[in-house]
Amino acid sequence: MTDVQSMTGSGVATGATELGELRIELRSVNGRSLALKQRLCPDLMGLEPLFEAKVRQGLGRGTVTLHVERLDTVVTLPDQKLLEQLVARMRELARELGLPEDLTLRDVLSFGAGMSRRLSPDIRVMPEQVGALLIAAIADLRRSRQAEGAATLTAMRAHVGDFEASWQQVKERAPKVAEGYREKLLKRLREVLRVEGVAIEPSDVVREVAIFTDRVDVEEELQRLQAHVVELRSLFDRGGVMGRRLEFLLQELLRETNTLGSKSPDTEISHCVVAMKSNLDKLKEQAANLE
Repeated sequence: MTDVQSMTGSGVATGATELGELRIELRSVNGRSLALKQRLCPDLMGLEPLFEAKVRQGLGRGTVTLHVERLDTVVTLPDQKLLEQLVARMRELARELGLPEDLTLRDVLSFGAGMSRRLSPDIRVMPEQVGALLIAAIADLRRSRQAEGAATLTAMRAHVGDFEASWQQVKERAPKVAEGYREKLLKRLREVLRVEGVAIEPSDVVREVAIFTDRVDVEEELQRLQAHVVELRSLFDRGGVMGRRLEFLLQELLRETNTLGSKSPDTEISHCVVAMKSNLDKLKEQAANLE
């Protein structure tokens, strides 16, 4: 069985990389598809597409927030060759603009430090250690989502059990509804016969009861509800990605439950239907968090 993943969770990884000590944190909540929001430290600006590609490889659905921050305070000097090129270009610009060519080391470093972060990384390639740290954070997030998914599935199984208990009560009560109607009808007819002296043919009673029985018959709805519950439990047992299939099954269960309630005039069945719909509401809310 493939583990069930919730879309709610968090994952963190911290470690040394090519750019220093980094902390990568991922947080996710439910979403119709996979949406990623990124907050990268300045050293990683321009690598957003590469970060998103790796996240999409590890996650299916959810609204995910990615935050990367540097933990060390070590200042990395720009590449010397880059600084030499920068000095030459700055002096050339000064001559073209008629400005003094005097440059201090502070002038070059203050400008070159920012330039080195923008020009030295190859934005087409994820730094190896940074990529490994991101994969570790994704794995931690998946463990968190897996634990949340297991807890959600346990709660959903309990609600399905409650739904089945109400369904069983309706199944046992439904055949008695027509018989109760027949007894009430005969009682009213006896009263009419006693007061008015009007004779009622037995065939008229049989026909009236048959019409009522057909109108309140819920056997088909009960069978379809049972089939959907069987599929629901099978889906739980298979595990894996189930969110959208769950949503469909719960919609079908609600539709059949509403029909059940509208067809039966019985008070006991109506109370059972209310309980069934309450369980479906809870299941729908929990299903929205599963991948």
